Amino acid sequence: MNFEFETDKFPVVKAKFFRDVVERRAVRLIVVHSMEAPEKGNTAENVARFFQNPGKKVSAHLCIDNDSIVQCVLDNDVAFAAPGANQDGIQLELAGFARQKRDEWLDPFGILMLDKAANAAAQYCLKYDIPIKRLSDAELADKKTKGIVGHAQVSKVFNLSSHTDPGDDFPWDHFLDRVEHFRAERLKIFSTL
Repeated sequence: MNFEFETDKFPVVKAKFFRDVVERRAVRLIVVHSMEAPEKGNTAENVARFFQNPGKKVSAHLCIDNDSIVQCVLDNDVAFAAPGANQDGIQLELAGFARQKRDEWLDPFGILMLDKAANAAAQYCLKYDIPIKRLSDAELADKKTKGIVGHAQVSKVFNLSSHTDPGDDFPWDHFLDRVEHFRAERLKIFSTL
């Protein structure tokens, strides 16, 4: 059965830099980033506009804040976001900073944003058969295991960048629980079709 996903219908503000892929690419990772931009209702749009004319080759698939998701690179194309995990990753940029503490990620803005991000991640998990699992460094390095990682982990494992986002206090437990929740909701909807 072929399901429709919102990930194919998000508003698009096309990034300047990405690699167009003609054949269907194999996606094994969802990579979580912090935008290093304030938690505001227009941050997704502002960062998406930045990706239209950045000073260097950077981009992401989605920019997410508390009230919107903007797609900058189409799912099948390669975004330039996390060297080592660009070719096989979907890149999710979340409003906020890597220095944020757990309670700052889980403030009212953050709860709404994390729900939007988790809903999108759940759809990607279903679309690309990615388990809702945060990978270990060894699993990320083996290039075979599917799952969810942060940019900092990609930097550590592949040593191709020095990014530390989404930060040590990112609420992975909360985020993964919400991804599972939205995946279950999608499966209920799909079972009625």
